[in-house]
Formats: sequence, structure tokens, C-alpha cells
Amino acid sequence: MNNYSNFTIQLEAPNGEQYADPPEDSLGELSHFELGLKLFCFECDRPVSIEIGEEKLKVFLDPDICMLLEDELPKKISELSQGNPINIEFVESVCMTLELHPLANDKISCNLKRFGYLSPNQFTIKSRNKHLELNKTQVITELKGFVEQLIEMALNGGYITADEKQEFLMPLREIAPASAIC
Repeated sequence: MNNYSNFTIQLEAPNGEQYADPPEDSLGELSHFELGLKLFCFECDRPVSIEIGEEKLKVFLDPDICMLLEDELPKKISELSQGNPINIEFVESVCMTLELHPLANDKISCNLKRFGYLSPNQFTIKSRNKHLELNKTQVITELKGFVEQLIEMALNGGYITADEKQEFLMPLREIAPASAIC
């Protein structure tokens, strides 16, 4: 039996509310993919639930997940699968950093580091920092599946092209099948 904490990330139903103006590129500095990704996250905004052990976080597609995608999340997931530590930062909705450090035996050391001021109902973490041990295969599988789902939704919605999808997801193809991740 293992003592790993559970890790899940999933989209919730759309909330239909938009709290900001739509993204624009009046100077023409963004690529088609970058603008398409921003528009997808804005127009399809919804809550995203993340559970890490008993801790529950609620972030949003726009801006939280959009910022992670802009920060090349597929490359970070690939680095994690290769045994390199990564940080996943949520700087808008929950002001938290997930520090993920791969260990031996298919484990990941996860440090949840909270910063800034948050209202009590934003998430359940009682202290500013918390340490958990996660299953490496589960974390990589969850993150990879989540990113692939989002990019497929963006493609199906006409926000990005098939070529842009392929290029963006390229680092995820380097990840070994779940049974081989150790």
C-alpha cells in the first residue's frame, strides 16, 4: 500500500460570467496561436477544480490556466516526466505555487506555497505552506490529459489550427506511456 495523496485537475461547467474585456492585439504582436488561445480561454471561461490530497483549489480558465499555457505547460510536464523539478504558479485566483520535485520510486514531492492575501472561501489550505507526496504517474497523466483536452477544445472551436495544436503538444509526445513512467 502507498501513502500517496491524490491529484486531479478537471474542468467544471461554464459559469457564463466574464470579469474582463476580451483579449485583443491592437499592435499585432501575438501569433495566431497566442491570440487564439487567449480568446478560447476568455470566451470558454469556466472554473477548474484541482484536488491535491485533501486540498481543493478553484482556479479559472481565464486567466489562471491561460497563463500556464502561455508559460509552455506542455514543456514543463515533459520536464517533470524526465525527472526535473517544475513550478506551477497560480498568481491570479489563489496566489499559490505548486513546487513539484520528482523523487525515486515514482514519487513526487509537492510543496504548496501560498502567497499574498486570500479570502477564506477561496480554498481550504489552512497554513501558508504544505507538503504532500504524490504519485508521479498520476500527476503526469492528469496534467497531460488536461492540456490535451483544452487544446482539442480550442481546435474544435476554431481558435487554433491543427498544425498549431500539433506543435504546441509536441513536448507531450516525448513522454513515455503511463506504464513506463518511473
